[in-house]
This record gives sequence, C-alpha cells and structure tokens, in this order.
Amino acid sequence: MEIKLLKTFLTVAELRHFGRAADALHMSQPALSKQVNALEESLGARLFERGRHGAELTTFGEMFLPDAQALVYDADEVLARAREASSGRRGHLRAGICLSVLTIAPPIIADFRQQNPGVAVSLSDLSSGEQRRRLLAGKLDVGFMRLAGSEDFASLAVMEESLALALPPRLKRIRLPEDFGMLNDIGFVTLRRARGAGLAAQIDNWCREHGYAPNVTQQADDVQSVLATVAAGAGVAFIPSRAAHLLRDATVLPLRGKHAKWRVGLVWPRGQGNPVTERFVAFVRAALKSPRKDALKDG
Repeated sequence: MEIKLLKTFLTVAELRHFGRAADALHMSQPALSKQVNALEESLGARLFERGRHGAELTTFGEMFLPDAQALVYDADEVLARAREASSGRRGHLRAGICLSVLTIAPPIIADFRQQNPGVAVSLSDLSSGEQRRRLLAGKLDVGFMRLAGSEDFASLAVMEESLALALPPRLKRIRLPEDFGMLNDIGFVTLRRARGAGLAAQIDNWCREHGYAPNVTQQADDVQSVLATVAAGAGVAFIPSRAAHLLRDATVLPLRGKHAKWRVGLVWPRGQGNPVTERFVAFVRAALKSPRKDALKDG
C-alpha cells in the first residue's frame, strides 16, 4: 500500500472536499480522484460518499481512518529516523580517550551530545596502542590519542603534550641533570610498558637524549597508581604534563628537549563511511576553531 495514496485519503478526509484537497496537495482534481479510486480498489471498499457539498466518509472509511493515520505516522517516523541516521544525528559513537585529553575531550563530547541527542556516546579510557587495536577491529569509532603516521587512520591534531617529572611532596625543587643521582636513589615508578608503550618509548628517547638511565624500582598497571605512588612519597615518575592536575601535593617539573613533546589528536579509520563519526569529526574540527579553543586547551 502506497503511503502517497494514504496521505491523499487523509487530506480528503480532513477537508471533506475533493477540490480543496486537490488544491492543498497541489494536484488536479482528476489526479486526486484517480489516487482515491486506486486506494479503494486495493481495499475493496468505498471510502467516500461524494455529494454536491463535498465528500463524506463511508462507514468503512470511518473505520479505516485511524489505521491510515497510524500507518502514515509510522512511515514518517521511520523516514525521519532514517534521515537522522544517514546524516549522523542518530546512532552510536564509541570513543576512546587518553589521560592527556581528560580536560579537553569531555566538554567537547558533552556539547556534541547536547546538540545531537539522538546519538548515544560510550567512552573508554584506553592507552593509544589499545585504541588503535580497537579501531582496527571495529570496536571503536574514534579515539583521542597520541598521533602517529599510519595509512589505516585519518587524524585531526587537538593539542601538544609534553613530558614532565613528578616529584614527591618533600622535593620542592631540583636541578637537572645535577640531581639525577638523587632521583635514582629515591627510585622511579613507571607504567608497565604493555599498558603504555607510547609513553614508555617517549621516556626512553628522552633519557637517551640526556644520557640518563632511570632506576625503576616499581611498576604499575595504570597512571593513577603511578601518580598515587608519587604523591605518597614512594617514588618519582615521568608523566604526561597534563596529568599534573591529578596531583595535588606533588611537584611537577616540565621537561625540555627534542623528545619531550608529542601531538595528541582525534583518530578514526580511513574510509569508514560512518555518518555519526563524520558528524563528530566535523563537530570537533569546528570546536577547535571556536573562541573556546584556547580555554579548552588550557584545561
């Protein structure tokens, strides 16, 4: 049953007049009559009694009216949902985030959700390496992570991150490299390499650049445990500088050097063709160009 015929029927039923219905639908009256006749033939019963003063619903027409209204409403709803899905305004976005963007990504995602209430967003706090694995496996749609060149992914730079040294509360100020020995006496706590290969490589490169071999005495499964150990005075640690807001009492010393900085951005698989992903990428791109950009980057 064609939705077009049902809509013609509903217009005539509302206006009770074939001529006025034809005007409302921007068609000729013979064309309208032809559509009503076609619907009546498919139903096997007359819908209207046509008289000098207009058109009145038959008993069958009165019975059929609510069903026709429901069918047209459902069809319109299905079409609206399909259009929202094809434009990325409806669906599901699975996003990964890393520690460095905890003060940047959530406000952007919250704004996106507010403007696109039909999109459900799920967030996962994951290392950059794990995000890449999940993106390739189709388990994530986008990820905020350390940028690295790859033909498998498209990316958008969001911010620059840098390496920092987190010191226990009792160490208010040190001088590098003079105090490297003192730091080794205290001992370093590090994230297990399997849990943060990108950060581990960054630390390795920085240490080689400065001819330093840190004395690692503890390892942890997550950055929060690393930070807690430093705050408790039980070690020192190399951390992303933007993790400093999670440390209240410890001292965080920004590091300099060729290998002290890296870029963090939004990453997604090339050629994915997901309308929700495309809409989110465009939203992030616009958000980074807005006046709020600097405020977001400053956390």
